[in-house]
Amino acid sequence: MTHTENDFFIVKYSPDGVGIPYFMDKEWNPELPSYDIYKKPPSLEELADKYNIKIKSNQLDGDFFVKDRLVSLDILNLCKELKINCITVPVTIQLYRNKTPKKQYFLFFLSDYISILDPEKSIFSISRDIYTDKLDTPEDKGLDKIYYEKIDKFHIKEDISKHLFFCQELSKPVCSNVFKEKFESLNLKGVEFEIIDDNYKYDAWDGF
Repeated sequence: MTHTENDFFIVKYSPDGVGIPYFMDKEWNPELPSYDIYKKPPSLEELADKYNIKIKSNQLDGDFFVKDRLVSLDILNLCKELKINCITVPVTIQLYRNKTPKKQYFLFFLSDYISILDPEKSIFSISRDIYTDKLDTPEDKGLDKIYYEKIDKFHIKEDISKHLFFCQELSKPVCSNVFKEKFESLNLKGVEFEIIDDNYKYDAWDGF
């Protein structure tokens, strides 16, 4: 399938059970600060200058660990090339038997939290408070954003120029086709890409 520069993709973790584990049991030193990733990342001032991590794994060779907020130096360089706004801190990783990964890794947070849904051209329903029946919106409940129950047609705004960001509607990282193609051309690994097109549907209750 041919994609265009106007295509955007959900960035999804894609483990292989070896160097990209299904679950990463980690011990941070120092501990990470408290934060709500769905609202905003921690500030650089809240983070240490560097972190040490003990990971219960024999191998680590992925490039983008979406759920664990870790990226390789190659991802960091790609972000610099595409002028992606992010917060990064170097980490030293210790695996089983005091082994260390071959790649250099960084703690990684996206700085841009943006809304990409065009409400005039999309079909959706907004979630409601089960007690008050008020819409889960900034206007009705003073929330930080609109919370959607379902999106049956997701039409993306025309003016999105960012290449990697946290999508407010989906509460997930989303990237441009430019980022996807560069990621694949560099043979990086750790994620798969789900296109947001006319066939894409969002349901807040999926997985429950």
